[in-house]
Amino acid sequence: MFRELFRHKLENAEITPSPAAGADLMRKLGRREFLHFNPSQFNIWYAGAVAVAGTALAIILASGPDNKTEKQSVTPATEITGAVIHDLKSGKVAEPDQTVETKNITSGNRDRSNATDRTKADNNKPSDQENIVQNNKVESPSGVTGPVTGQGLLKETDDKKNMLRGRMKPGESLIQASVTKGCTPLKVSFRNMAAAYDSCLWTFGDGGHSAEKNPEWLFDMPGDYDVILTVYGINGLNSAFSATITVNPRPVARFEFSPENAILPDDEIRFMNYSTDAVRYKWTFGDGNTSDQFEPKHSYRKFGKYNIKLVAISESGCADSTSVMNAFSGAGYSIDFPNAFIPNQNGPSGGYYSRMSDEASQVFHPVCAGVSDYQLRVFSKRGILIFESNDINIGWDGYFKGQLSESGVYIWKVRGNFMNGEPFTKMGDVTLLKN
Repeated sequence: MFRELFRHKLENAEITPSPAAGADLMRKLGRREFLHFNPSQFNIWYAGAVAVAGTALAIILASGPDNKTEKQSVTPATEITGAVIHDLKSGKVAEPDQTVETKNITSGNRDRSNATDRTKADNNKPSDQENIVQNNKVESPSGVTGPVTGQGLLKETDDKKNMLRGRMKPGESLIQASVTKGCTPLKVSFRNMAAAYDSCLWTFGDGGHSAEKNPEWLFDMPGDYDVILTVYGINGLNSAFSATITVNPRPVARFEFSPENAILPDDEIRFMNYSTDAVRYKWTFGDGNTSDQFEPKHSYRKFGKYNIKLVAISESGCADSTSVMNAFSGAGYSIDFPNAFIPNQNGPSGGYYSRMSDEASQVFHPVCAGVSDYQLRVFSKRGILIFESNDINIGWDGYFKGQLSESGVYIWKVRGNFMNGEPFTKMGDVTLLKN
């Protein structure tokens, strides 16, 4: 009903808008057109592009070399103690193998020196145990300065350690030994390969030590010895290196043979081995023959001067040897003479001797065994031949040309051969006594 009423009443009515209403309508229409993209006229999208371009240009101009230096931010100071770096701001600790980056301490203005002074004042005089990083430099209590390296250590400290190490490859030691393994007693010459240092100390692992640069040491007991070289450099810097010297025990070679009074070439010789700490053996019999048996047997073809040698070898290769020189010289055969006798004053006996004459020591003759041929001569002090015999059973009865010789000292000389072909020659003196 109301719609019908308004339609009948107002359908022919006319309303003329005011000029202000048209202006408002045009402004609303202009806003809508400005917010939409229209290539043919200026709109909000063109305005945004201009703003972005202007901002980028301003940033480029503001980031020049002069402005960059002035706009550096303040980085916290760091404290270095030994090889460990402490961050004063965060309280974190950087290990020596971590990289610590340091920058100039600035306050954000153009006067760096004033900023550095203010930073020193703010740190409130650190103790001797703290090292302050300033202008990429480190000042230590000892007065050593140098730039910080990527390892968190003083560059000068690294240089000195490199001097201590000398020209070395990674893993090499400062110790050079003439030998690292051997048999007791083992003499070793050591060399200190450090390029520069103040002093050094060697410890040899057996209680001994030396301050010499290149010492020699004798290890007289078996075992493994850790030899340590400590090299001391400037400001107490030091490096320590070690080497192991292995000293193996040496065996003991010892033997006997049987029979003790062997007659060559008749007897077979048996060798008894009394060596200790050995696993291998080498025998040399002196006649060109050898053996590696533990206890060999050997026969000689003729009598001679034979030097017997035994070499005993341990499991580690250490060796010991023993020898018997001229082992069978006179073995089983002998000839000896008394140094005085008392002739029978009742007359010469012709030199024949018996048990009874021997009890009275009336005939000068040898006591022998195994003699095959024999020649005995007796001389006066003036060299006159008093007596001669080629028969082992005939001695000197003290008479010369039927007359009893004077009391005194006479010279005798004998030569001959034993039954095995061994020759002998002896000489001595005998005293003629009278009752």
